[in-house]
Amino acid sequence: MTEKEKELLKRAATGDSAAYGEIISKYRYLVYALALQVTRDHVAAQDIAQDVFVTAYVALKELRSAEAFPSWLRTITRNRAIAWRRQQRRFVAIEDVEKLRHAPVPAPESTTERRERDVFGSRVRRILFSLSDARRIPVLLCYLEGTSTAEAARFLGLKESTLRKRLHDAKKELQRRIVGMAEKTLQEFRLPRGFAKRCVCGCRRARQERSNTERR
Repeated sequence: MTEKEKELLKRAATGDSAAYGEIISKYRYLVYALALQVTRDHVAAQDIAQDVFVTAYVALKELRSAEAFPSWLRTITRNRAIAWRRQQRRFVAIEDVEKLRHAPVPAPESTTERRERDVFGSRVRRILFSLSDARRIPVLLCYLEGTSTAEAARFLGLKESTLRKRLHDAKKELQRRIVGMAEKTLQEFRLPRGFAKRCVCGCRRARQERSNTERR
């Protein structure tokens, strides 16, 4: 942790909200990404991130040392996110019944492009969240807003070399699976077998029909 961060935390602990605002700016995407990795819900992750920073601010005087702040913040975030998931599981059965009972008729998609974009985005998200935790979290931390590997490693309590290796492995797996998805999708656009033969048959029929017309 830099001396500037230590000074900001010291000022924040005395009630300096402006100093704490700088801390929030530095850690906001790290906290949000961690919450997102647990909840897989971007709206919930935003709410949790806000709650985490408020909770940390109120309890900042209890922090034993500035060096412990990243791991402390990480623990608060993970606990809040896990609590959110447990709450969702508790009410999911009741909510599903209510949704089925009062489900609105879905509105038609506005454009084909919108549908295709949504489908592609959904497939990519499924691939991302199917990665192991060890590989997924470095991707979320480092690519939401270009967080450095050094910052992400420090926040997770890992060596930077370890995080870099996990990030490298995650990128390779994502590339392989997204390319595979693209190849599979492109198969849908392949012409069916016998296409050329059907075209030839169509040409012959058209030629025969034209010949018959000319003879009349």
